[in-house]
Amino acid sequence: MLSRQTLRCVQNASPRAGVCHSLSHSPRSPFARPFHSSRPNHLVAEALHLSEAAFQQVHALSGLSWGLSIPLTAAIFRLAWLPVLYVTNKASKEEQKLAGILKGWRQAYQSRAVMKYPAGTDDAAKKAEAYVQTQLNAKLKDMRKHTKYLGKWSRAALQVSFLPIWFINADVIRRMSGDTRTALSVFTKMGQEADTSIVSIEPGLQNESFLWLSNLVEFDQTWGLPLFFAALSGASVWQIVGKDIKKMQSKVTGMNRGEAKTRELVTLQFSQLIAASAFVFPLLIIRGELPSAVVLYMIGSVGTQTIQRPFVKYALGIKPPTDKLETRIPKLKGEKETAAG
Repeated sequence: MLSRQTLRCVQNASPRAGVCHSLSHSPRSPFARPFHSSRPNHLVAEALHLSEAAFQQVHALSGLSWGLSIPLTAAIFRLAWLPVLYVTNKASKEEQKLAGILKGWRQAYQSRAVMKYPAGTDDAAKKAEAYVQTQLNAKLKDMRKHTKYLGKWSRAALQVSFLPIWFINADVIRRMSGDTRTALSVFTKMGQEADTSIVSIEPGLQNESFLWLSNLVEFDQTWGLPLFFAALSGASVWQIVGKDIKKMQSKVTGMNRGEAKTRELVTLQFSQLIAASAFVFPLLIIRGELPSAVVLYMIGSVGTQTIQRPFVKYALGIKPPTDKLETRIPKLKGEKETAAG
């Protein structure tokens, strides 16, 4: 039978058809860099090559089997992200300290607002809340002058900056396993095929066994690896949003309807979506019947992340957030200074 590339050459017969035929049978060096006409495709191809080189180097230098060197490479990539994890955690710590102080000041400003707008009407309540927000914004602006840290959106960008590398590494292992499906066809069964000329197939993944697996290119029919990955993902996600979800649920229950409650509900639903994603990925792995080598990479990556997060907070001196500080209401003339709340 003719290959797909040969059929394409025959169908597009031209004076250059012979060139296409000869190129399809030319030997390919493992270090060759194919030319891509578009800049984005070229960058993706280079990223795939670098990732493949990293897996090959760790495997060669460690002398471990592919079943062990793949999770080891995943752990090394995660460890390289330690500085980013430190910076984001440090910034969160500073923000939490300011948030604790602002909670105390809110109580103080609310007490002042009651005295400033004593009437129990809706208009007075709106003016009182506007006064409190204005004072809090001014206080936060003043505190930010003396405490420099990354903003919320900058931290979010840094926290998700590892995702492109994670996807590229997983795609490289999938290609090395000989899986020619695209990322879309893996989960939708659409039969599309990816470009196989960028990453070389690794014979060792087919020839080596690991634990109960006869090779690493086939899907684990026992579901042992996908379920183990699901357990690690659940533990990792619980570290991020588990306790916060409980706190937010209790907080939202006791809040009155309004803009503040809407914001908290959106945050709660987003956190719940993140928690649910820990169980969606394993289902996609089972549905797509991903090669066991890819699942081993995912296990190594999320396992390192699960250990890494509390280790960073402990070893790098990032302590749990302090309790909110008690702020005293500024005393008026002839009054004694009293505690807020």
